[in-house]
Amino acid sequence: MSEHDKPVIPYIDYTREITCVLYEGGAHALMELLHHKGINETYYYNVRGNPIGRASLAGNLPEIPKTEILHATVSADQADYIYRMLYEEAKMDEQGKGVIYVNRLSRSSQITVPNESHVGA
Repeated sequence: MSEHDKPVIPYIDYTREITCVLYEGGAHALMELLHHKGINETYYYNVRGNPIGRASLAGNLPEIPKTEILHATVSADQADYIYRMLYEEAKMDEQGKGVIYVNRLSRSSQITVPNESHVGA
């Protein structure tokens, strides 16, 4: 592969990462909402942990954590709108629901999906 054949990764510096820590779960529903709004750069995972002040044991048995962390990558001009929407949908104004925050990403790359005619060729 010559120098000219190497793929060029575009320098995209206008993206934001919105992170939601959901103590009572619900990331899947938020991902569906984001998908319907055209935001497809999302993922979530389960973690162990409880908010400060919430007991981690119930009847001497460890609690099965429902805590999920959702990440969504959005363009800078969408960040405020998406943040507000997630804040309201996840009811972050209620105590113990979770935490939401936004980070500016230093660099992102574009995801390009091949045309159907090229798949399997």
